[in-house]
Amino acid sequence: MSMVLVKASSLLGYIVDNWHIDWYALILCGLPVAAYWRGHVRRMRTQMTPEIRAGYERRSVAMLIANFLMVAGFFSPIPDWAMVYQWVHMIWHLDLMVFAPPFLIIADPWSEMTEGVPARLMEWLRIRYRSLASHERIASTARIVSSPWAAVIAFDGAMWIWHVPGPFDWAMQSSGRMELMMFSFFFAGVFMWYVAIDQGRRRYHENSILRFAHIASVSMSCMLLAIFLGLSSGAWYSAFNWAMGSYRTMSLLADQQIAAGILWVFGAVPWFIAGVVVLRDAISDEEQGTNNISDTFRSFVLRRVRVARPTGLGVTRSSSYDSNPEPQ
Repeated sequence: MSMVLVKASSLLGYIVDNWHIDWYALILCGLPVAAYWRGHVRRMRTQMTPEIRAGYERRSVAMLIANFLMVAGFFSPIPDWAMVYQWVHMIWHLDLMVFAPPFLIIADPWSEMTEGVPARLMEWLRIRYRSLASHERIASTARIVSSPWAAVIAFDGAMWIWHVPGPFDWAMQSSGRMELMMFSFFFAGVFMWYVAIDQGRRRYHENSILRFAHIASVSMSCMLLAIFLGLSSGAWYSAFNWAMGSYRTMSLLADQQIAAGILWVFGAVPWFIAGVVVLRDAISDEEQGTNNISDTFRSFVLRRVRVARPTGLGVTRSSSYDSNPEPQ
């Protein structure tokens, strides 16, 4: 019993002693999070309606979970052990790309975040934003970059580019390159989960079939990468041999196969679940008469339908379909 306690104490000591400060993460992610909690506290002081306060409290719980997962990804010993084992690297990757972002989107922190920014700085940022938005080229580029398919490309690009053996081994040679990998995972994950589950008016698209296509594409991407990794006859990455190979207790191939299983279960399955939820909502909307799935599908395939969309006044525009358009 005493040996078990000694080992447990040693493990706990290692976990506590090997946390580190990542200044890039502290600036890029810590400052917005601090602004959110400042804005949240200010809003809770002024908001007296019980129902609205309860909504803010529920969202703050989601924000706490997101913050915990972000701290684990940025500051815990996990990034260090991701240099030793590929399966730990995969957990680290999924923590930043699949686990933390959906809680961040559910928290919907943007209004509290802007309220937490000092007034003068917020006014300066608004002026600069309006100035940039007034330029047509910048505005059109922003529309393209912020589109749902851009999120799909960003997610799949971060997933596949960093898991090609060359870029992966290149990133493992430097902590700065690992930072680049880490932030590309996180921001691509936030962007894609925003497209998948955000329910606010800011959402760029309303087409349920398109939204399902976005989610299905990233789910299939995770599944295909897991299949290639798991069924490969040899190890892909030589970096794990020379990075901290002396700490390893398993072969590179076994490590890679475990990582593939983790990616399949915890990478592809959450997106599959999100896709099922989208289809369920689409069917529910059709039953309530607010959406027509058959028209939406024809719109997706033939591009001839104006899909029913909310106007903001509680009125939906009707859909129309012309299977035999007249020649011009």
